[in-house]
Amino acid sequence: MKASWKKILFLLAVALLCFLFGRLNSGLYQQPVGEVTAVHNHPAESETDEHGNQDSTVQQELTIRLLNRSNRVIKVDNTYTASQAESDRYRVHDQLLLKKLSGDYQVDMPKRDAVLFALTGLLVAGLFLAMKSRKFSFLMLSVLVNALLFLAVILWDSSARSLPVLPVFSLLAIVLSALALYFVLGWGVQAMITWVATCVATLLALLAMALVIALTGAKGVHFETMAYVTQVPQPIFYAQAVIGVLGAVMDESGDIVAGLFGLHREKSDRPFSDYFQGGLSIGREILGTLTNVLFMIFIAETIPMVVLMLRNGNNWSYILDQTMNLGILQTVVSALGIVWSVPVTAFLTAKVLTKKRGGVES
Repeated sequence: MKASWKKILFLLAVALLCFLFGRLNSGLYQQPVGEVTAVHNHPAESETDEHGNQDSTVQQELTIRLLNRSNRVIKVDNTYTASQAESDRYRVHDQLLLKKLSGDYQVDMPKRDAVLFALTGLLVAGLFLAMKSRKFSFLMLSVLVNALLFLAVILWDSSARSLPVLPVFSLLAIVLSALALYFVLGWGVQAMITWVATCVATLLALLAMALVIALTGAKGVHFETMAYVTQVPQPIFYAQAVIGVLGAVMDESGDIVAGLFGLHREKSDRPFSDYFQGGLSIGREILGTLTNVLFMIFIAETIPMVVLMLRNGNNWSYILDQTMNLGILQTVVSALGIVWSVPVTAFLTAKVLTKKRGGVES
């Protein structure tokens, strides 16, 4: 019981320290950072649109102390709606990122890094307590290296004028998965089988998607609805699908391989059919769970826009066509990759384990 309380206090302490760092790091910003010290709200002005949606607009006068500009005090106006769909209401002690236009300061966006740091610290501390120190170190190194690689490719893509998006991001996905498995499992037979099975199942799912889109002429697939895309949208969608499918597939492939290697350690002279059927059985057990996870992630991302469009008089047919179209396609392709990974991983693992009886090292 005492050990449990120590862990809880450790988690809370880490989260608090990270939160305080986020609140006190304004000196690290080149952009002006301010803290709201006083707020004066004018009376709300109610309004109703043609669909019967009621909202109200409030004008705020904010007194802001500039944290990284010699504690200078300024006055800034802010307008927000009660729904806060496209605006924010600010309160005393809120920290804001500011911008200067025509000599006057304006609110750019809320400064939310304190909450982000607190949640990240809580996650990292939880992983540290749940894992052995060596595995934790390799996991953090894996996340750091992969994040840096991904950031480097994103910056390269944003600065290059004619970058072949799909080949570059496909290669990136292969490298990221290899590094993740290397840092987590080590570079043994188990990691190699998981990596090969992941790449093969991902390739099969993407080829199936590309074949269907080619045969149908992409009829009903609205790549132009991708938000904020400044390049040709179709290659961007394919690149997004590569990384998304590979992440889902790697999870299931790793579970199947680990389960079959466990069977091998119990009894190493099993026939091919035992390993293959065992892999299929493990895959069936987790197939439904992973598919539901993909669906729930998609629904969670879509809910705000769906509610907004319903409140503005759009019907479900239009919403499915314009808002949920690509999300549904990517979810289906990811689920297809998960389905493919079951027989592919079971077959490859069974082949390796029966070919090298008693001599396989994980």
